[in-house]
This record gives sequence, structure tokens and C-alpha cells, in this order.
Amino acid sequence: MLNRRQLRIKALEGVYAFDKSLDKNIDFQISYFLKSNKNFFKLYITCFSLLKELHYFANELHSKNQKKYINKDTDLSLNKFCNNLVLKRVSSNEFLSKKINDFSVNYWESRSELISSIWNDIIESDISIKYLKDEYNKSFELDKLYLTNLFRKIIASNKKLYDFFEDTEISWINDLPLVNSLVLSSIKNSKKSSKSLPLMMDIYKNDEDAEFGVKLLKSVIDNKDMLQDHISKITLNWDNDRIAQIDLILLQMCLAEFLFFKSIPVKASINEYLEIAKEYSSKKSNIFINGILDKLSKNLTKNGTLKKNKRGMQ
Repeated sequence: MLNRRQLRIKALEGVYAFDKSLDKNIDFQISYFLKSNKNFFKLYITCFSLLKELHYFANELHSKNQKKYINKDTDLSLNKFCNNLVLKRVSSNEFLSKKINDFSVNYWESRSELISSIWNDIIESDISIKYLKDEYNKSFELDKLYLTNLFRKIIASNKKLYDFFEDTEISWINDLPLVNSLVLSSIKNSKKSSKSLPLMMDIYKNDEDAEFGVKLLKSVIDNKDMLQDHISKITLNWDNDRIAQIDLILLQMCLAEFLFFKSIPVKASINEYLEIAKEYSSKKSNIFINGILDKLSKNLTKNGTLKKNKRGMQ
């Protein structure tokens, strides 16, 4: 599911878009934020639908190969791939089938070239050659290890698949690293004793996380002037035009967490935005942002404005 950092990043994108827009429509940004979150879950389902499609493709190919009179010496038996116990769970999972239908994930039938390209990478990989040739060693754990390595090293790194994700949804490339890790987690956490697949069942971990991103987005946009006033008092020697816009938004967002999210500790908020700055801002931004946030937290504590509950004081 979406973690708090990913929700912060999506809120950052929303605030940035709001600042750049002419009509300043907060409802539009909230609607887009929620749609982006839904698309995150859709990407997760799409990745599993790809595994399901590849399993179907292998079964069809295996069936054709069995009808051949003469097989090439280079032909590998696909029997082990088709009977991979984890892949069979992916193909038969009812929740996954329902979500594929709900999200109208029907990309692969019209993209046979892409499927063929991914399949060629799979079948030519050392991972598959070693796995398929060893027909004597069979176990649930070996099947799981194979699929884990296959997804991580071959499927997720396919350039054509990356281009497909980039062209399909604007938010998917930013979401892809986390989604890939969640897909791997679902595969790794599969257990022989359980017939079900441990899929992510929802976008959010809990109701609190479901409300977090929208509240953060609204808190920043609705209180822009007040937040900026606090920041300007700390950055007297800085012309606001000289502060990078992303840095300014990160400061506003962290300050909003100081003031409006009583259960989030100050240090936790600062650490999160410093990590986001590493990825979305310049190399020197961390030092600048850290210094400003440290001064802001001390000033707010001193004048009694910073009020955290018991959980937020940890």
C-alpha cells in the first residue's frame, strides 16, 4: 500500500501544480491526488496481470510445442514454468481477477509485441535456463525464488515495459519503484501452507493514512500565507525568489505537519522531508532545509505554538 512518504510526494506534486495553475482550484488538485493514488493501486494490479499473462503465454506455447513432431535441441521444456506453484496462484487468484476487471486492465491482448519481447528476455536469461533445465529439483521454495529473481532482474528491468508504463499513466514512473518492491514482497511472502496469494488488498494501510494526504494537501494550500509568513521570518536574508520552489514547498509542508498534525513527531517530519529533498531537490538543499526547519521548530516550541499530543512528543 501507499506509505506516508509516497503520500507526501504525491501531495508535493499537488501543491506544486496548484502554485503553477492559473485558476487555483483546490478541489481539482484533491481530485487529481485521489486519482493518482487509485492509479498506484492499478499499477500494482497491472504488474500482477502481466505475470498472469506471461503464464498464459507460456502455457499456450508449451501446448504448441508438445504437438511438434521435431523439437530443436535449443528448445527448453516449459513444463516447469507452467507448473510454477506461485505463478499458478497468480493465475487462479479470484481477488486479482476481480481487480483486473474493476480497473479494466486489458492492455496485453493488443500488445503482443511487448509480451513477446518480455518473454524472449525471460527464456534467454540464465535464471530461466538454469531453472527449466533442472527438472528434478522441484519445490515451492524453488518456484518462489525463481519468480522473485525473474521479476526483479528480468521483468522489472525491461526497457520496453518501462516505456509502456511511462506512456500509459503520467504518475506510474514515480510509483514504479515502490510498486515493484510491493510485488516482490507479495511473491516472497507466499507460503506453501497457504493456498492464497498475499496481495495488497487496498491503497492505504488504514483510515488514518487514507485521510493523511488530503489533509496535508489542504493544510498547505489553505494556509499558504500563514506558512510563508513563518518561513519569511526565518529567512530574512533570503529573497523568496532565490529559494527554489520545491524547497519552499517542502518547508511549507513540513511546517504544516508541525502545526496541524499533532500525532507526528517533529523529528519524524523533518527526517521525511530531508529524504524527499534528496530525491527532488538540489544537493545543497538538505543543509538549507534542515537549518530552516530546525529554527522553525525551536521558535514554535518557544512561543507555545507547537502543540503535539503524547504520540507526537515521542
